[in-house]
Amino acid sequence: MRRHPVILGFCILLMIVVVFFALIYALSLAKGDSNLLAFGDKVGIVQIEGVITDSREVCEQIDKFSNDDRIRAVVLRIDSPGGGVAPSQEIFEGVLELRKKKRVVASIGSVAASGGYLIATAAERIVANPGTITGSISAVMHFADIEQILKRLGVRATVVKSGKFKDIGSPTRDDRRGKKTDPRNCG
Repeated sequence: MRRHPVILGFCILLMIVVVFFALIYALSLAKGDSNLLAFGDKVGIVQIEGVITDSREVCEQIDKFSNDDRIRAVVLRIDSPGGGVAPSQEIFEGVLELRKKKRVVASIGSVAASGGYLIATAAERIVANPGTITGSISAVMHFADIEQILKRLGVRATVVKSGKFKDIGSPTRDDRRGKKTDPRNCG
């Protein structure tokens, strides 16, 4: 029985193509880039989890996605109670820069508070479940109000200041009602 040379040639060519793509795929896995053979637009995912203490890894990933033409959009997957002010602000600024080139969406897990929420606000859209704990950007400060004690003792505080809120945190100022303790206050 005689073999057909066209079918044999086609089979050999098909085998060469399969081996070629298998070799490329194996090399891409060894390199750590499993998306080498993926075609079309891609979405990058940046994980921001736990207490934010350092911005280096997240900012490097944001820069990588920003410069990758294959990435069309980025999802910030945030599950963080916040953390350091400086690293949170650095990531926030990195996301704002990323938005100049790519679409950015924040997806919040169980919590995104303080610095975690700050980072989310840099995205174009924030997606969260109804049970997600979120909010509270900035710090919370507690001050003692000793105004009533001073009144009972017959002591009156006088404040000289250059701006309306220069004495916030003073134990003689009742910040809850916004009232000044001394009518002669020049605030």
